[in-house]
Amino acid sequence: MIWKTNTHQFTATVCQRTGKTCPALAQAARAMVQAVATASPVTTEAFEVEGNAELTHCPQGCTARFHARPDRVRIYCGTDPDTQSGRLDNYAELMFGAAFSTLPADTMENPPCAMLQAERLAQQQPALAEAAVTA
Repeated sequence: MIWKTNTHQFTATVCQRTGKTCPALAQAARAMVQAVATASPVTTEAFEVEGNAELTHCPQGCTARFHARPDRVRIYCGTDPDTQSGRLDNYAELMFGAAFSTLPADTMENPPCAMLQAERLAQQQPALAEAAVTA
């Protein structure tokens, strides 16, 4: 599922446990995007936060791993807390990345049951926005 807000494009996979998109995952992503935006006046573009969270509204009771920075938030549901972040990011690139990539089959012994990525939209330059309106 893909949807946009004024600031981000959200892309989510279907949960492998329920066969549906996860409203708890979407809610967590919106909250994480808002938290990073709130921190932006006192942080830099290099700011990153990573951790685990319980998705209490998930009927399956998922634990989610997240990696957030100002330009992108990724959340991985149902992953082992010890899974290396780099492996999760490489796996997410297969799903969300624009470039063709491959990974060995044993890279993820227990892949996430669902994932979501929120990417910040590019800011439109005022002159470009004005030209688009008058065209």
